[in-house]
Parts: sequence; C-alpha cells; structure tokens
Amino acid sequence: MSTKRLFALLILIPVNTAAAPGGADLLRACEQSLDGGFHGVAGQMCEYYVTPCDCEAGLSEDVPRVCLPDDVVTTVLARKVISGLQAEPSLQRRAAADAAALILARDYPCTD
Repeated sequence: MSTKRLFALLILIPVNTAAAPGGADLLRACEQSLDGGFHGVAGQMCEYYVTPCDCEAGLSEDVPRVCLPDDVVTTVLARKVISGLQAEPSLQRRAAADAAALILARDYPCTD
C-alpha cells in the first residue's frame, strides 16, 4: 500500500482521542482533590462526578438515579466515592459516572 493511500485511509478512520474517564480515573482525581482543595483539572473532574444531577433519569437501567440533598458537601461525597471505589475494585473498571452513581445512590436514592 502506498504512503498516500495509507494516509488517506487513516484520515477516514474516526479516532476517539478523549475517552470517557473510568472509575480508576475518578479515584485518582478525588484523592488528589481532597489534598488539593478541588482545584485544577482533577478537582473539577472529581466535583463533576460526585455531584451528579438527576437530569439523565431513566437513561440507563443498570445505573440508579442519585438525588442529593441541597446541603450535602462535596468533600463528603468525594470521601464516599473514594471509599466505595476502594472497597469494590470492580467499580474502577466502570465509567466514572456509573461508578459514582452506584456508590452515591446507596445513601442518596431518588424516592419518587
């Protein structure tokens, strides 16, 4: 195959350069965030996943909905997620959003 054909073929193949973070990524981000005050990319990532909104309700049957009270503190949620990911390493292989929801729904299930 010529170099030109190979280059043309590579251009046509879609490449996912930014895969969604997994539970292991979330664990690392939250551990760093607790030490660093939720600053930087790791802090933003941790805060995003441990404070889910209930806006995607019903999109996934195997992931429970999470309904957080208004007064819950991000640090408390991050600690719960860290503990849950450490206690159940299989969740580290799931998508970060799914892993966080599975952990947080134990304490903050939606009741409607």
